[in-house]
Amino acid sequence: MAQQRPSKSDHSYDDEIDMFELLRFVVQGARFWIAGGVVAGLIALIYCLFLFPTTHRQQTVNDIGLTVDKLVLIREMMPALTFPLKDEMKARGLDRLYNNIVKSDQFLAKTMLPLSGVDLKQKNLSPEEMKKIDAIRILIKGNDIELLQKENEFLKQSLRGLSQYVEVKQWIDNRLREAKLQLFNTEAQVNAQQLFYERAERQLQSYQQLQTQAKDTKDLQIILNLSNQEAIVDDKNELNNITEFSGAKYLPLANRLLALKSEMVDQLEAIQIANKQILATRLSQSILLSLAQQFEQLPYQANVLDLSPLFQVVNDARNNTDLSREEIGTLDAIERNLLAFERNGLRLNNSLPPIVEKKGRLKVMIMTGVIGGVLGFVYYIVLYLIRAYRRRYH
Repeated sequence: MAQQRPSKSDHSYDDEIDMFELLRFVVQGARFWIAGGVVAGLIALIYCLFLFPTTHRQQTVNDIGLTVDKLVLIREMMPALTFPLKDEMKARGLDRLYNNIVKSDQFLAKTMLPLSGVDLKQKNLSPEEMKKIDAIRILIKGNDIELLQKENEFLKQSLRGLSQYVEVKQWIDNRLREAKLQLFNTEAQVNAQQLFYERAERQLQSYQQLQTQAKDTKDLQIILNLSNQEAIVDDKNELNNITEFSGAKYLPLANRLLALKSEMVDQLEAIQIANKQILATRLSQSILLSLAQQFEQLPYQANVLDLSPLFQVVNDARNNTDLSREEIGTLDAIERNLLAFERNGLRLNNSLPPIVEKKGRLKVMIMTGVIGGVLGFVYYIVLYLIRAYRRRYH
């Protein structure tokens, strides 16, 4: 009799997964992954209690006109301007902050944060509103609270000083360009006025010659102005009256001469005023060039600038007793701007109380415990595989 083959239903597959066996495997390794989680959690607890960095953050009201673009520019400038201050910062115990500023590209971006009350998700915001900054948050981390306070104060002073530095630098550069253009325009204006004055002189001479010829002529009149409008005359016979043509106006020659002389006097006065403005503009250029030279020599000490050398340049120019009123006004305008920059250097002091906390410790402990449990379970799997290999081949 032929041997009966086993039915398909009687065949058992070796690759089937038994969920109960898998659960049993996990439970048997519980002591490994629990122990790993507990050990890692204890290590994280010790770290959080004694070594976890303290977060120091403080918000300061932006009363110096900072915008997002200007803050980005200050962040880019700070490493280069802080580089020469290595010895000074080391003497003050700020060598860690020095290294972060000079060597870390993202440190300032993560430390000096702009805050705005504007909802940036709105679609109808203007570019000015999108770049507006209401307050500055300085956020730093470390273990020494006193050192964090010193670093916070250093960063705030640097922000104030660099903001003033950028404003003064941009103002000097812009005023130099404007003074150059203003000088060209004023000189061109004087040239045009002198040209008109010379034409008026020739016209006056012509009128004076006519006046000598018109002594024997009764009621001689000269056309002062002709309108471009057409006159509509109903009665053709009235065309013989010259006053009907084109709305023309007529003045006696003596009146025309007087009006021309009056215009020449006004033109001559305008030329004199423009010449004084040219002298004032040239003085402004000279003062601004001296200010630019003095500004390049000002030492940056991560604080507000000492603008006394710039004021001294203006005061030296005032010692000249031959200054015109226009030149005095130019010096007043320059000194007024310097006073505004000096006043802005006293701002950025309206700060909220600092918040010092160790934020994120619970999250660190939980994450560390989970990682420890995973590592413990991996260790259990490796041991299980090693034992299974030994049982099978030894």
